[in-house]
Amino acid sequence: MGVLVLDRQVVHYEVLGQGEPVLFLHGWMGSWRYWLPTMEVVAEHFRAYSFDFWGFGDSDKQAEAHTIEEYVEQVLRFLDGMGIARTRLVGHSMGGMVALKTAIEHPDRIVRVATAGAVIEGSALAPLLKMTTNELITRIFVRKPVVKGVWARLMRNIRTGWNRWFQEVVDESGKSDQEAVLRSVRSMRQTDLRLDLPRLKVPALIIHGSKDDIVDPDQAEIFRQIHVPMARVVVMPGCRHFPWMDEPETFNRLLIDFLREP
Repeated sequence: MGVLVLDRQVVHYEVLGQGEPVLFLHGWMGSWRYWLPTMEVVAEHFRAYSFDFWGFGDSDKQAEAHTIEEYVEQVLRFLDGMGIARTRLVGHSMGGMVALKTAIEHPDRIVRVATAGAVIEGSALAPLLKMTTNELITRIFVRKPVVKGVWARLMRNIRTGWNRWFQEVVDESGKSDQEAVLRSVRSMRQTDLRLDLPRLKVPALIIHGSKDDIVDPDQAEIFRQIHVPMARVVVMPGCRHFPWMDEPETFNRLLIDFLREP
């Protein structure tokens, strides 16, 4: 476990392996923890980092920075704090939106970017997530019994031994701060990257599960409708919101091959 202090705010991070850096960004209501199995594989080739966004996991709950733009700033400040000039970036869901926005706005810091189930425009969120923009619903939603039920629903069809670490993921999700949950999902709903995508100047791998019931898998079609020459789109049949858990061998092969491209 590592701790980085930025403006007196604690950022919790983990690191595995040696070599060139790869930074993993988690999604809404998540933490670094669910990336661990993928990080262990990637760490055979790279130095894999992941941190908790402010308001989630073990990072500071006092920080008031919970918008997509502020999380982009957290990524940059984390890189500065760790002495990393440029990195490969991998993001899931909300973290995928942050990863793409970071790559678009700061191509000098990002070698290449990969996303899984990324939110491109906020209307693609499932109705359940849209409801949490209501403060009363959010207050109910962040209670641990509700969080556990939601994560059980998300993970019930995952085919690869998720029960081995299910409780850890649930416990991590239960650490989410109510204000962070509310403000971050509102920010996602208000963000639309479609006009920004043509400005993407670094190679991108865009992965979606065809059965994703959290983020509309038709988000993949945006890259076909808009000319984004740097993006490669892969839809994994039968996978849901966590394709690296549904089909880890396929996902890891796609990701590592992409990250290792010169």
